[in-house]
Amino acid sequence: MAATLSHDPLWPRTGAWPVSAAADTGPIDLAIIGVPTSRTSLSPSNAHETPAAIREAIRRYSGHVVAPGAPHRRGSESQLVLDEALTIVDAGDCTDPDTEAGEQSAASMVAALAERAALVVALGGDNALTVPAALGIAETSLGTAGLITFDAHHDLRDGRSNGSPVRRLIEAGLDPQRIVQIGIADFANSRAYRERAQQLGITVIHRDELHERPMRDVVAEALEIAGAGGGPIHVDLDVDVCDRSVAPGCPASIPGGLQAHELRTATRLLAADDRVRGIDIAEVDATADAPDGRTVRLAALLVLEAAAGLARRLGR
Repeated sequence: MAATLSHDPLWPRTGAWPVSAAADTGPIDLAIIGVPTSRTSLSPSNAHETPAAIREAIRRYSGHVVAPGAPHRRGSESQLVLDEALTIVDAGDCTDPDTEAGEQSAASMVAALAERAALVVALGGDNALTVPAALGIAETSLGTAGLITFDAHHDLRDGRSNGSPVRRLIEAGLDPQRIVQIGIADFANSRAYRERAQQLGITVIHRDELHERPMRDVVAEALEIAGAGGGPIHVDLDVDVCDRSVAPGCPASIPGGLQAHELRTATRLLAADDRVRGIDIAEVDATADAPDGRTVRLAALLVLEAAAGLARRLGR
């Protein structure tokens, strides 16, 4: 893809970030890491190929961001270029994160990056990546940490799969009363798992509620609940929360989900909050995408939205 892109010196592309291993030292603003899980997926998936596809798709875009200025005053906006405003590094991909040993190694790599970076963005992979990503962000503070998911599904299934990460994190010590699930959809869950979420005390913001509430208010509520323990917050962006028209590369996306702009807005708002230390982007199978690559392109834009939110957080 990148080889066919046009070149314009006045329109520089983003995404050519330096490679820096998780074990390297030195402070950075944003760290990118691939966690290519797919082997335990409930639906056949090649999501392990997606981190590379996201990195390639990012090169389609510039790093130029315009922040709105005062209402009704054209020209009052502020501008920045992400590659100039932030120190961004790519730590490459974890190895074999679907195995128990690989999952532990992935969590350690995320933890090492979190010590250096204000924000770590993990590229999936199916939703199984949320376990090592969140464990790495929380590390020794899991008891005070919070979790926010954008997902059509509760992910509280029994067993070990891409349908079980929330349950597994709770069993590892995450307080379910500091978990907020946004975008849960009808016809995408069972009564048993809905009742399990209720019994655990998880806060659920149904998809229908998002039709009536501003995204800024929803995000603020989620941050208040997830951040109540004073620990770090991890955000799981399961792209199958989006409408199938914009996310055909997600095996479980359904008609009636979020629009792309809703998830992009939420991502920037969340990344702007200093309590959010980690974000993962999950459930995109690049090999099942539409010919125009719309799902992978959305995932790439979520990375850039996270970077833009972080720049706002840091006052850049």
